[in-house]
Amino acid sequence: MTETRFQSATVLLYDPEPSMRQNTRSALLNIGFGEVIACADGREFVERAERGDFDLIVAETAGEKADIHHVIRDIRRHRLGKDPFINVVLSLWNTAPDIVGDVMNAGADDLITRPMSRTQISTRILRLISARKPFIVTADYIGPDRRLVTRSSPTKPMLIVPNSLRAKVENRPELAATPEAVRLAMTVVNERKISIYAEQLMRLSSAVILLSGSRDSFGDRADVVVAMRERNKSLIESVAGTEFTHIVSLCDALESLLLRIEKATTKLDDKDRDLLSQIPYAIHKGCSELHLSAGLAFDIREISNRVRDTQKNSGAESGAENAKNSALFA
Repeated sequence: MTETRFQSATVLLYDPEPSMRQNTRSALLNIGFGEVIACADGREFVERAERGDFDLIVAETAGEKADIHHVIRDIRRHRLGKDPFINVVLSLWNTAPDIVGDVMNAGADDLITRPMSRTQISTRILRLISARKPFIVTADYIGPDRRLVTRSSPTKPMLIVPNSLRAKVENRPELAATPEAVRLAMTVVNERKISIYAEQLMRLSSAVILLSGSRDSFGDRADVVVAMRERNKSLIESVAGTEFTHIVSLCDALESLLLRIEKATTKLDDKDRDLLSQIPYAIHKGCSELHLSAGLAFDIREISNRVRDTQKNSGAESGAENAKNSALFA
């Protein structure tokens, strides 16, 4: 059944199999989408995802020349495309646990096993509008929270992200993925990652010290040092260009220390033990302000209302353009 409220929304569809692609495209047009761009070639799909303004991606994961789950992961990390929070539905034939795990860890909103019916497609899309799962951020994942039970005090703070599809279908411009909303949302995502990396450096440094007591543990110590260097590198990348760039000098000092420890075949001396405790602690303390903001759940409606109230109290104009560009995150 065609619904006119979907008319302004656009879809990017990828499926290398002609008949399946046509069936899915027909189903999406039948729902009421005004434009469905269908791609048979993986390279074209990536190019359109990079340049286009879409509200929904529906993609088959079985293409031989396109690692779709890698593409979606790059979108979520804002390495590809304009909207890292675009709604994504993936389909697959192969339901082997490792395949399903790779697809889910890419950050898609939903996963449909083939063959899929038009009713399934419609049901899943309507769910993205009415009950899209909040996002979580970990060291290696950005995407919807897939936990079956959401705890009252989640250890992984949740984000209610921009939803351009819902914004158009329900005519709610304050939910749109405007450039400003995306920028602010990604700032919070980045702050959460910085917080995570700083915490992990503290824990890993303790592990390195514990594994320095005997020669038998030096191999394991080297493995932990490698992991610690990777997290330190990620932290440097995350703080670049932010107000926390002063942390980079500490990270550089930590890298020099870790390189020396990685090559060592002896126990750590007292000086290196102290440095291995003190430098991650200093990094963690330097990022402490982030732990307050990144440790909360963020709701687009609450923050948008707060912004509008602030504008009203300060005498700022609050027309339609202001509502459209309301900040998602504080």
